[in-house]
Amino acid sequence: MGGRVIEVDVRLAAVLAERVDGGLNVSVLCRRLGISRQTYYLYRRRYAAEGERGLLAHSSAPRRQPGRTPAAMEELIVATRAEIEPGLDRGARSIWARMVRAGQQPPSARTVHRVLVRRGLVAPQPGKRPRSSYRRFAAARPNGCWQLDGMDWQLADGTGVVIVRVLDDCTRMGLGWAVGRTEDAATAWRAVHRAIAAHQPPAMLLSDNSLAFNGTRRGVEVDLQIRLGELGVAMVAASPGHPQTTGKAEREHATMQQWLRARPPARTELELEQLLGVYEHIYNHQRPHQALGDGPDRGLLTPAEAYAATAKAGPDRTRTTPRPPPRPGGYQRVVNPRGVIAVGGGHVVQVGRGWEGVRLTVIRDGYHVAIWHGAEPITTLTLDPERRYHGNGLTGGRRHRRRARDRRQPAHRTPNPP
Repeated sequence: MGGRVIEVDVRLAAVLAERVDGGLNVSVLCRRLGISRQTYYLYRRRYAAEGERGLLAHSSAPRRQPGRTPAAMEELIVATRAEIEPGLDRGARSIWARMVRAGQQPPSARTVHRVLVRRGLVAPQPGKRPRSSYRRFAAARPNGCWQLDGMDWQLADGTGVVIVRVLDDCTRMGLGWAVGRTEDAATAWRAVHRAIAAHQPPAMLLSDNSLAFNGTRRGVEVDLQIRLGELGVAMVAASPGHPQTTGKAEREHATMQQWLRARPPARTELELEQLLGVYEHIYNHQRPHQALGDGPDRGLLTPAEAYAATAKAGPDRTRTTPRPPPRPGGYQRVVNPRGVIAVGGGHVVQVGRGWEGVRLTVIRDGYHVAIWHGAEPITTLTLDPERRYHGNGLTGGRRHRRRARDRRQPAHRTPNPP
């Protein structure tokens, strides 16, 4: 046939012409239809054997494909994909890594992908950006750099919360997490403190420019910077408008969101924190990361394996900066529903629920604090710079709280003390 494709109507005309006039010269007919004699006889045989179906185009694929993945291996690939926990990646590279770690001998990840496409389990994406086009960077050692970032989430009743995560830049290992109503200093410190308590402080912490994390580019020093400065940890803020600087943390958020969406939503912040603890164990110890490893072993290590395989970096203790005492000053604060009042520098004091909603005056001189209600002193105390929360230790507290209940008005109406 010389690779030429013949239209069905031409084929049909050739066969019908023979049936109408069987004595027609075949060579003349073929010249008139623009086909070869071999093509004519091929379609005549097909018509005799299959009828009109024989006039349709037949597949040119070879009847035998020695290089094709065996059916048994294809079934094993499909079964391995089904075993992966809902919410985790089920792509070709993840399936390949899971099979290798199980002692099986799968074909390449590319072949696994072709099997998934052939079975209709994934849709081909020919326009997707190739992995080789990405410019990658990573810290040389674990704890050489941590990435800190927050992510908005919702509880089961629609309440908005923020998840703050700490990720090791070198090994992608999840190190700590915390859940709060907002992305504030307390939530950030809980996540970082959890990571430090479990894995020792890092040499550097990289974050975006949220004031809960780093205030360098806004000319201020926030509580997290002060706390980490005492440990000798260098703080680095990403360039504005360049979220790719903390791209590893941003990418891990996508994995975490996919896993969380595959489960019933948490009803409380505590329940969400417990769910994140389960996720972190799976992410660190059970899920091979595609960015870890070298050469043919790339994508076979879990973050925990990579983190444990290399000596850790640490902070430069010569850069330790002690926390400066707060400057003297006075200001007013409203006691929150838990009976706690903020006294500056990241410290809070418990004055009792009886003072809820009352505007009190705080006077500070370094770590010495006096709290007043109008012209009446409530308490004085010396803050511990290593602690955030301080109990009341009030003298005459019952008498003062009774007076506060008698005088309490909405905070925005309370007159300023003389």
